[in-house]
Amino acid sequence: MGDRQKVMLEVKDVMELMGISRPKAYEIFRSGEFHVVKAGRKYLVHEDVFMNWLKGEKPKKARW
Repeated sequence: MGDRQKVMLEVKDVMELMGISRPKAYEIFRSGEFHVVKAGRKYLVHEDVFMNWLKGEKPKKARW
């Protein structure tokens, strides 16, 4: 299990990937542009969702 790659990205991961400050990363997480999970005090985003958003892809709306 130690070799598994992260699936969920935290604010600090997004900061490193984008080279941005903590307040800017929180602003992006709270923007509503993509699905974010709040677990306790942590904000998490699935890596695929974030990377697709970063590439300019819009999230697909689920039909339920």
